[in-house]
Amino acid sequence: MKGGEPLFIDKGSEVGLLLLHGFTSTPHQFRELSKFLVDRGFTVYSPLIAGHGTSPKEMSKTTGEDWAKSAEEALHHLRRYVRRVVIVGNSFGGNLAFWLAHRYPDLVSGIVSLGTPIKLRAHLFLLMRTYTYGLFMTYHRKSGREYKVDYIDLSDQVSYPVIPIRCLREFFRFIRTRTIPTLESVTTPTLMIQADQDPVVHPKSAPYIHQHLGSNHKKMYWLNGRYHNLPDSDRREEIFHKVDEFIQELEKEAA
Repeated sequence: MKGGEPLFIDKGSEVGLLLLHGFTSTPHQFRELSKFLVDRGFTVYSPLIAGHGTSPKEMSKTTGEDWAKSAEEALHHLRRYVRRVVIVGNSFGGNLAFWLAHRYPDLVSGIVSLGTPIKLRAHLFLLMRTYTYGLFMTYHRKSGREYKVDYIDLSDQVSYPVIPIRCLREFFRFIRTRTIPTLESVTTPTLMIQADQDPVVHPKSAPYIHQHLGSNHKKMYWLNGRYHNLPDSDRREEIFHKVDEFIQELEKEAA
């Protein structure tokens, strides 16, 4: 998909930022955040997760294992260029970030979780849909008008208009089997940013992560408003500066 290509900019910094995009989206959603971070001298890498940025048909061939493997390969690639890695995960990218911190605690210095889901606004409805008449469907069409919920902000056009039902099941399975059971083992410093009226992710998700996360260094920052794709919201400058402050804080602790 044009505009959804991976992004890598090496600034020769000790700290590198691994930017993990959301479910069915692409690195395009980090276009402004990546520029902000590069301008501050950080090496930035935003990979394309398996099955994304191509076609829904290609995505339907992938699983949670493939998505996790993509994130792991990206982490190892970035580590070749920097000494420390801070991961910024947008939406489902946050689930991948917590998985990486669980699997490779010595390789991840910090996590910024942007609207990471534990529970969706229409969680039960979507679960029932995928395991009832969704069994006879190939795709779930994203439409805020029809289903009251969308998986990304409609302003981000470099994404899929539909979700393979098979992948929607994998999405729920990933949260159930890889995110929730491993949060207590994650001791990585974490900043959680969540909009209190997020139309996609239930606002209970952030407090759940905060409560169950094993880290002693964890902060929550609430945004008042109806936002999901935070790096592309009208509050992005505020969010970018919070991310920068968190990185600087980690750097002082590492010094």
